[in-house]
Amino acid sequence: MTVFVFNLTRAIGTFSKIVKGTTLMFVFSCTIASCQSKKPVFLNESAIQLAPPMVHVDSLLFRNSALMNIDLAYDNTILRYTTDRSGVTENSPRYKSPLKLKATTHLKVKAFHEDFKPSDEQELVVRKMSKDISKAKVNISPEPNENYKGSGANSLIDGLKGTVNFRNGGKWLGFQENEIVVDLNFPEPTFVENVIVSVLQDQGSWIFSPASISIKSAKGDIGAIELESSAEAKSKTMDFIEIPVQKEKYNELTITISSLKEIPDWHQGKGTLPWVFVDEIIVE
Repeated sequence: MTVFVFNLTRAIGTFSKIVKGTTLMFVFSCTIASCQSKKPVFLNESAIQLAPPMVHVDSLLFRNSALMNIDLAYDNTILRYTTDRSGVTENSPRYKSPLKLKATTHLKVKAFHEDFKPSDEQELVVRKMSKDISKAKVNISPEPNENYKGSGANSLIDGLKGTVNFRNGGKWLGFQENEIVVDLNFPEPTFVENVIVSVLQDQGSWIFSPASISIKSAKGDIGAIELESSAEAKSKTMDFIEIPVQKEKYNELTITISSLKEIPDWHQGKGTLPWVFVDEIIVE
């Protein structure tokens, strides 16, 4: 008996045909498992999460005001935000038009849609420079790496913010050192209660946040912060690190930025000294 497989459009069954006195039996069989059509599986829209909104601001640092736009190019999406560090909910203010910022703002924004899961929160800090220290004398030791030297020491007090693309723009100062010491000498006594250091974190490029930052004056230690999360895996960000200091008028400040001793074990560069990138120092 010879067995053939036929196209499924032909009849299913068993039949015989006489050819030259020889009976050939054609058997065409199909198991239930192979013939049964499978039902398609569809993804429920409510299981799909919206992408985070895009936040555009004309300057992360400003002296008078900054204009912020929030966008998500998807029909019927509702954007909601907060500016008081609280989480965004469906009851938070709705974004309808560009926001004009006149003070330091800690923005959180989230997208909502009736058919999809809300997006993750997008977070951004836009900072007003309350004091102009552009006329201070600034010295850095050691010098930044030749490939990432910005406009020299004055890059730290010129009020110009770099972007996450640290290779372009010439705003960032890059160091692969255990410590970076910055000396600021003000032209006249300046009241200070906070020192803010703007740093970059791009772990894919072996750039990590500092491990600690300490502040001294002629009188001694006046403030310090330990950054315990610096060794954790994080996405690419630009951060403003705030260090509260003793409230007083100062003629000079010494800021010591200490890097991690080595890149942590989970990273491909483990055991080597990480990079630290700084682009601005602000006093309040």
